[in-house]
Amino acid sequence: MKIFMFPCSADQPCKWLESLGIHQKGMWRMKCSCYSHCPFGLLPVKGGLWDSWGGLDEEEYPGDLPFRNQLRDGISSPILLSCWSEYYNLRSLPLSSPIADILSHSLTIYYILTALSINSKNLLLKEKEVIVTYLGPEGEMDWMPASGIIQTVMIGPEVPTNLSGTTSGISSRFRVKLVRGVYQEEATYLPSPHVIVALNCALDRYSNWGGALDLIKAIGVPAFFTEQSEILCANAKQVLRGAGLRITHPVTPNPFRSPVKNNNSSTNLHSYSNGFVLGVNT
Repeated sequence: MKIFMFPCSADQPCKWLESLGIHQKGMWRMKCSCYSHCPFGLLPVKGGLWDSWGGLDEEEYPGDLPFRNQLRDGISSPILLSCWSEYYNLRSLPLSSPIADILSHSLTIYYILTALSINSKNLLLKEKEVIVTYLGPEGEMDWMPASGIIQTVMIGPEVPTNLSGTTSGISSRFRVKLVRGVYQEEATYLPSPHVIVALNCALDRYSNWGGALDLIKAIGVPAFFTEQSEILCANAKQVLRGAGLRITHPVTPNPFRSPVKNNNSSTNLHSYSNGFVLGVNT
């Protein structure tokens, strides 16, 4: 992660954002507490990628074009990315751009689909639709302009009531449906997913994960979780095993974690958004 040429320590988020000239701007407004009064998913937007990225220079953020498919023997295949430097090179972005902090969520999902989940990778190779159920979205609902890859069903109690059931077509390759509620109660009404993801899930901190984990065990769909530190991963493994789930993808560093480190007040250790990934039913 030493490839980046912007400050990568955000123990004081407001100061970090100010140093980059993006404090209280665009999607970055959900990166500090200054807009905590605004419900997730309801951040006021002016429209346009330039505004969404907080006025960064045009060469510092990706356009809304999807990845160009590679052609091998006349067959289209998805681009496989293994690290941030490959993504920045693909998009011709300078390593001084801080967008990796927000794109960590969508690129982590892309990495899961193209590198960790064999079934979804095969579907993408055949140019078939992949449906992802995304559990517990919060700030990510305001970062959807930064995405453009797949159809995602975002479900969680933080989804605003007036957005529940709505579908947004962000691009020709990407649709998001928002659902307010808990997964085990809403799953019957949703399309069957190919993959389930929960990012920065903090499995050990919320008692309402129990019902969702029981359902994940029952339906046997591959599910991947990210945590911000190895300690949280150890706790997550205990929760998953307690629910009768077997860890089939061991804890591994996520190559698309955010490069921006935060200080975890409870452990006094550095943590990174989407720092590590583990999976069940894979």
